[in-house]
Amino acid sequence: MGILGAKNKVIAGDYPDGKIMISGGKVVLSISLGNMVILNKKMVAAHKVESEVKGNHKISITFIDGKRSLLELDDKLCKALLEQLF
Repeated sequence: MGILGAKNKVIAGDYPDGKIMISGGKVVLSISLGNMVILNKKMVAAHKVESEVKGNHKISITFIDGKRSLLELDDKLCKALLEQLF
């Protein structure tokens, strides 16, 4: 990952610095050791692509419980997340 590489984590809002990864074919938010949230239609009420610059995607998500996070994702994670939320 170069300087322009996406962080693949929460950069603002709830769950700061939570890591976003693919686990078992699902996109998950790792909040702390053993505490993960699967980012799918059951957990995410709404999402919006805020910006896309050279493989660096910022996506805001609103969880079912009303919490909100801004994610910074690379191309692979962004594509996987959008497929799960469609």
